[in-house]
Amino acid sequence: MRIDIIGGGALGLLYGGKLAVAGNDVRIWCRSEKQSLQLNQQGLYIQSATEVDDQHLNAPRLQVDTLSRFVETWKLSPGNWVFLMTKQRDVKEACTSSLAQLSQESLHETYGILCFQNGAGHIPVIHSILPEWRVYSVVTTEGAKRLASNVVFHTGHGQTWIGESSKQNDTNRNGTLSDHECEQRLNLEFQKAGFACVMSNDIEDNIYRKLLINAVINPLTALWRIPNGELLASAARIELMKALFIEGTAVYDAYGIRWNSDLWDQILDVCRATAANTSSMLKDVLEGTPTEISWINGRIVTMAEEMGVQATTHKLIMKLVEGMR
Repeated sequence: MRIDIIGGGALGLLYGGKLAVAGNDVRIWCRSEKQSLQLNQQGLYIQSATEVDDQHLNAPRLQVDTLSRFVETWKLSPGNWVFLMTKQRDVKEACTSSLAQLSQESLHETYGILCFQNGAGHIPVIHSILPEWRVYSVVTTEGAKRLASNVVFHTGHGQTWIGESSKQNDTNRNGTLSDHECEQRLNLEFQKAGFACVMSNDIEDNIYRKLLINAVINPLTALWRIPNGELLASAARIELMKALFIEGTAVYDAYGIRWNSDLWDQILDVCRATAANTSSMLKDVLEGTPTEISWINGRIVTMAEEMGVQATTHKLIMKLVEGMR
């Protein structure tokens, strides 16, 4: 199976490296020539908490290049799956400058695009740019931290849910495999690579579950500049977390979105399980890059406005984070 990964961040390197080891032809497309050069010269290192799992990859099945050369490479050798693993802010540009430039004929053996972004609201944008593509949403709790351009630390094993964002008829696209069979084969490759993967028929529930978890944890760690576990260090911090949670679930109720009765406990468990982790939003703040606050808390604010309910705490938190730059 040929897999194209757009984005050389932590998850892109982790999934790309492990899927290549499992026997897939993986191409990682980086934004910078510097990262591409380093990966090609030195190989990819995947570190983990247990040294026995450390891997140095310099396999022929793993190719690395810059995104600027994606289209010309694809014309010569089309891929089966595309993993879009950029930040939310880069989704539109990546789709417009690369995927939208591919001809319909070159997609004959392409099964779909997997979108790994945090937050919500990007899927309609992708559909509008790539109406002929099957678009899948991915929710993952795999933990990864990029230590260098070619080094990723696998901070913890998790679960990966994959679901098509808008169901279409099951077709026989490439003359040999139906879409269901393609999905099952993809699932098998994830399993072979060591990822616990589930093909989900209710991916929206998982998306909004993760959205609220991120909306409670990420902005507060960014504002206070603390790792996830430190959120539980004082009653005052937990009180603000709970306020964001209660307000968020009220918006979900108004919007008709299902949420589990133990979701608050799940949020606390995430803080404990990732106690030493630096959230992606805090990482963005420390690096001086734009955060994804508008797609996380901002999405909840937009949903509230659409339903005529209040999300004043989320709106305040959003403005505080936006004002840090």
